[in-house]
Amino acid sequence: MDGNVLITQSPVALQYWNILKNLSDNIKMELAAMLTTSLAYREELAEPELTKEEKDREFWSLCGCWKDDPEDAARMEAAIKDGRKNEFMREINLDD
Repeated sequence: MDGNVLITQSPVALQYWNILKNLSDNIKMELAAMLTTSLAYREELAEPELTKEEKDREFWSLCGCWKDDPEDAARMEAAIKDGRKNEFMREINLDD
């Protein structure tokens, strides 16, 4: 399905087109629907842009949020490393 196009495509778009142009019309329509849906819902999901004052306020609201945590830094670091190791092992086991 080739046609005349009156606008200039970007090199990135042309790379994708070269991959996708020989797909069936049904698959192209499915991909078009997925792309359109992703654009339509992005605006709904996007958070409004914060002002500098709002960003500063949110940042400073985090100060001291873990001060009452009974976990010391060394145990917290070990737990994070262990979690990463376990996640990596789960990925390996899923592929087997």
